Order: sequence, then structure tokens, then C-alpha cells
Amino acid sequence: MTLTIDGLPIPATLDAPGGGDFALSAAVSNEVERALWGHDDFRIDVRDRLAMMQPTPDRERVLGIVREDGRIVANARLSVPLRDNLRTAYLQIEVLPSHRRRGVASALLTFMEQQAASRGRSVIMSWSDARADGHDAQEGQALVPPTGAGGFPADDASAVLALHRGFELVQVDRQSVLDLEQLRQDPTGLAAQESGAAAAGSDGYTLLGWTDRCPEDLLGDYALLRQRMSTDPPLGGFVQEEELWDAGRIRREEETSLAGGASSLVCAVRHAATGRLVGHTILERFGARPAVVYQEDTLVLEEHRGHRLGMWLKAVNLRRTLDEWPDARRVYTWNAEENTFMLAVNVSLGFAPSGRTAGWQKILS
Repeated sequence: MTLTIDGLPIPATLDAPGGGDFALSAAVSNEVERALWGHDDFRIDVRDRLAMMQPTPDRERVLGIVREDGRIVANARLSVPLRDNLRTAYLQIEVLPSHRRRGVASALLTFMEQQAASRGRSVIMSWSDARADGHDAQEGQALVPPTGAGGFPADDASAVLALHRGFELVQVDRQSVLDLEQLRQDPTGLAAQESGAAAAGSDGYTLLGWTDRCPEDLLGDYALLRQRMSTDPPLGGFVQEEELWDAGRIRREEETSLAGGASSLVCAVRHAATGRLVGHTILERFGARPAVVYQEDTLVLEEHRGHRLGMWLKAVNLRRTLDEWPDARRVYTWNAEENTFMLAVNVSLGFAPSGRTAGWQKILS
């Protein structure tokens, strides 16, 4: 067995040099997701993945691969912010199940740490997933972050590697899923949440929405909401700094999403007295997987909380999903376990736990 580790330059197209290797690398990522979850809800089409990994003024992408006798058996993706968080790089490592606990991930991690350090980065953040099957419920089997909220299986291969290589578990997220078919068959619960929240929030606030592209006159407000979203939710022990958002970055993100086969439904809340947007929520799905929807940001500015605006935003956007995406079947969302308010909102809407995500952080010497 001969293992080699290399950086794989990201091609502009699949027909360009390196396009074939990129496709093989993407296939490894999809195989890893399928092995973990037992389904393809997190599969990303190779052309969509390539579009999303193209460099932008906001972010550089670095791809590392491991080959065994020429065959790609592991990937690592490094996302390097270029406008903010200039100490930080975000890392994801994927190893085929057949090649785990053989030193492959550790060697690839060393390579990617060198890539991060060469770009002046001293903080690496990473995430790993586990199914919510309860196998870590026994005493002593779960790792608990300093927040004290949630746990992650101590015997998971990602946890063993992370702790061995100097990462700290700084947060645990709950992955939840909502059955849209059940919601279609019995929409009374959603309607009740929407009407109750509307009654609390409609005095002084109005809702508006858009698909894919923010209206030009709302770009400034929307950019501020996206910027605040970067640090407003509970961060656990992450040393995340506020991101810099402006109209240009909004448009670049929209173009990248559309090029990557994604469509989004955005619902925002406007404060009547000032005319400013003070909250938003985003649902996204890919054309290659129309049955699967992802709940992205939900934020209400702190000074406007206490009016059930978060519930109002989410309930209305879910109803839009039922109307505008009739072939959608499931919605996935992630929340920090210490974010009890948003978790309660999701439970009220019908979300049920389906997995957990460990947030890891390492400070490079």
C-alpha cells in the first residue's frame, strides 16, 4: 500500500485539467455522507460542488486529497476567509470508512495544518457529525463541551483523532429534521403557531419575502443582518469574529449559490416605525435534491426580541415552502444545544432530533 498526500488545484470546469480528479474527490465526500447517515440527503452533485468551491474575493478554498495506489480515499477542504477572521481557517476532513483508524486522517490533518499556517492562520475550526441513535447515552460515553450543553460520542473516530491532535470540543449542535409530508397532511399546528406569533408581532412589524435575490432597496439592511448573524448565535468556545458583509458580498453569495444549483426562500421582518429590516430567516435547497431543504440563518436583532418574531418568520417561511416547493419532503436544521430558545421554537414547529455535530477548535503553535 502506497499513500500519497497532495493538494488538488480546484479546476474552473470539470473539463479542465484536474476535473476528473475533482469528480473522484467529490464522489468520496458523497460516499462518506451516505455511510454516516444511510441516505443521500447530504449528497452534493459534483458540478454544484465545483461551483461552490470557486475562489471569491471573500474566501479561498484549498482541497487536499490522499491517494492509495492512485485511488483517492480521503479529502480535506480548507475554507480561508479573506476579508475578516484573518487568523482563522475552517477545515473539513472526510475519509472512506475502509481507511479509518489507519493514520490517513492524521496525515491529512498535518498537511492541511501546514496549508493553514502557510496562509498565516493560527486558529482551525472543524466539525464532525454523528447520528442521534443514543449509543453514547451510557455514563462516561459522551464528551461534553465547556458549555455543558449536549454531548458527542467519545468513541467516534473523529473525536479520537481531534483530541489526539490537540483540538478542543467547544460546542455541540443538535441536528433536527421536520417531516413536511406530515405538515401537509395536518397543517393546523403550523397555522396555530403562525397566527399566534402574528398576533404578538404584527403590532409594529410586517413581514416580506423574496426568492434567491434580495431586492436592491433592502441590500444594506440585509447585509447588516447577515453580519450580525456571524456572531449573534451562541458560539460556545469558538473565537469567531464578526464577518464583514456589504451589498457586494450579498450579491456574490447569491451568484455562488445559484451557480451551485441552490435556490433560497428568504423571509424578513420590517420594523414599521423605522422601515428597517430587523430579522430574517433563510431556507435553501438544491435542484439536484428537490426533496431536501436546509434551514439556514434565523436572526432577530436583540433590541426587537420578545415579540415572537422568530417564530413568525419561521412559520411563514415554512408555509411558503409548502406552497412554492411542493416536491420538498424534509427540512434539516442545526442549533447549538445551549440555544434553548431556538430549539424550543423548532420543537414547537415539529422538528425532531436526527443527529449531533461536534464543534472542534485548535490553536496552532
